[in-house]
Amino acid sequence: MQISSFNRSKYRSFEAPGEDVILILTDLYALFDGATDPTKTMLDGITSGRFAAFTCAEAVSRLWATQKLAHDEELLHQVNAQLEQVLLQKIAQGQLQAEGKPPSTTMALAWDIGDELLFFLLGDSGVRLNGKEEIILRKQIDHVSTLARMTIFKLLREQDLDGDELEYQTRQVVYFGLDKALEQGVLKGSHYQNLLERIKLNFPASAEEGISFLKQGVVSQHRFANQEKLPLGYAALNGKSLAGEGMLCFSRPKSSIKSLELFTDGYFSLPDDVTVAGWEKEFAQIESIDPCKIDSCPAIKGSTSTEFSDDRSVLIVQYA
Repeated sequence: MQISSFNRSKYRSFEAPGEDVILILTDLYALFDGATDPTKTMLDGITSGRFAAFTCAEAVSRLWATQKLAHDEELLHQVNAQLEQVLLQKIAQGQLQAEGKPPSTTMALAWDIGDELLFFLLGDSGVRLNGKEEIILRKQIDHVSTLARMTIFKLLREQDLDGDELEYQTRQVVYFGLDKALEQGVLKGSHYQNLLERIKLNFPASAEEGISFLKQGVVSQHRFANQEKLPLGYAALNGKSLAGEGMLCFSRPKSSIKSLELFTDGYFSLPDDVTVAGWEKEFAQIESIDPCKIDSCPAIKGSTSTEFSDDRSVLIVQYA
C-alpha cells in the first residue's frame, strides 16, 4: 500500500496557509475544506474556515483514538457536535457572535475497517475510486453564484477592465451583492435586470431564492447552510443541525478498490493518472487555458497574479 498527499495554499507566495486540512491516521484518511469567509473572521490567529477544518480533523482523531467513531451516518453528526461545542466556547469568550456566520467546512473521509471501506462525504470535497468513478456532491447555490460571476466578469471586461482588477471587481460584486453594485454604479440597471432574467431561466425551481441571494451576495450564503426547506439549502459542518443536500455515506468491499483519491474543489478537473504529479499536471493545464475560470472550468473565483482560484489538496491511497 502507498499513501501520498499534496496540499497547496491559494497564495502563490505562501504568505499564509490555506483552509484545506489533510488527516491521515491508521486506516483512516480525510480531507476538510474550510469555507472562506469574505468578512475575514479570525479565530485563534487563523481564518474561520481553517479553524473549522482543523477542529473537525481533531474531532475525528479524538473519536477514532477513543474507539467512539460511528460506522454509519452518525459519524457526521458526531463530528458536527464536537465542532458545535468548540464554537459555543468561542461565543462565550466573545470571539464569535451567536447569530453571526458560523465557521464551516466540508469533509471527505475514507475508513478501512477490514473487509470494507467506508466513505463519508459532506459538502463538495470529492472521492474517486480506481481512477475512474468520481463522486462529488455539488451545491446548487454554487451553480447560481457561478452563473452570476461569469455574466458579471464578461460585463466588466467589456468596460475595459482586465487582469487582477477585473477579477477583484467581479469578486466584489459577487461577494457583496447585486444591489450594492447597482447602487454604486458598477452595474447598469439593464445589466442588473438581464442577469436576474438569466437566473429565472436557468433555475426556475429556485429563481426567487436565487435572486434574493445574489442581491445580497455570497456574504449571505451562510443562511442557507443546513436549511433543508430552502431550495438552495445545503449541508455543512458548522455546528448547526445537519440538513440539506450534500451528505452521502456508502461502503465498498475492500477487495474491489485498487485506489482511492480524496480531493478538494481547488482542482477543477481530474487527471487520468492516479498520482500527485498527475493531479498537479492537470491543474497546471487548466491554469494555462482558463485561469479566469469562465470558459472550460467555470467557478466562483478565478486566479490572479497573487492567488490561485482556491486552495487545493489531494490524498491518494493505492492498494495495488
